[in-house]
Amino acid sequence: GDIVVVRKQEDIESGDTAIVLINGGEATVKKVKKTEEGIMLIANNMAVYSPHFYSNKEIEELPVRIIGKVVELRGKL
Repeated sequence: GDIVVVRKQEDIESGDTAIVLINGGEATVKKVKKTEEGIMLIANNMAVYSPHFYSNKEIEELPVRIIGKVVELRGKL
């Protein structure tokens, strides 16, 4: 029920929250931590969703793509 405002861009800084497309069909909102070996996707609710790491190879093969940077999150009351 939340509304997410996103700036369309293919890359973000490590630590930014982004819309990430995984395997061409599943989009998710996650904080992205970049490393030399790949990226870690971290949910806001870590009690329910554990972080998930994608290697550079998986990023290319699945693929895993950044759709845009989250610039605002509007939660419903």
